[in-house]
Amino acid sequence: MKKYTLSLIILFLVISCSLESKFSLPNDENINPELIGEWYNGKDNDEKLTIIKHGEKTYKLLIKDKEKTDEIISFSKTIRGFEIMNLKTEYKNKITNVFYGFKVEGNTLIFYEVNKKLRNKEFESETELLDFFKENINKDDFFINPTELIRK
Repeated sequence: MKKYTLSLIILFLVISCSLESKFSLPNDENINPELIGEWYNGKDNDEKLTIIKHGEKTYKLLIKDKEKTDEIISFSKTIRGFEIMNLKTEYKNKITNVFYGFKVEGNTLIFYEVNKKLRNKEFESETELLDFFKENINKDDFFINPTELIRK
């Protein structure tokens, strides 16, 4: 399994290989307390992902490398038993939603890109986005490029 540094995570968010949309998934689930904490790539403790509670239904992700800390607001949504993280990114005053699958197994956080190649067209609504997830989430190639982080 490939191991990426957190710097690459930031790069993923900027030039995202994961599915993106101007629409978000419904934000109707409380936070998952298993996600709260500090997560490391296992190689370099100067780089970490800190997930903190930002509200009853949102997280604040602090992505720290040796030189800076980036902050992203996100929330999670469970669809057909799969957990999805909806990250809200902003670039040049434009908000884009980026989607990752995730699971917590003990002290390990595994997250996956959502394969954007499965999308045939731009989404016209939140309903279309949600339908896309429901129709495709069980496909073998829906989640790609797993990354593991360890809680210390």
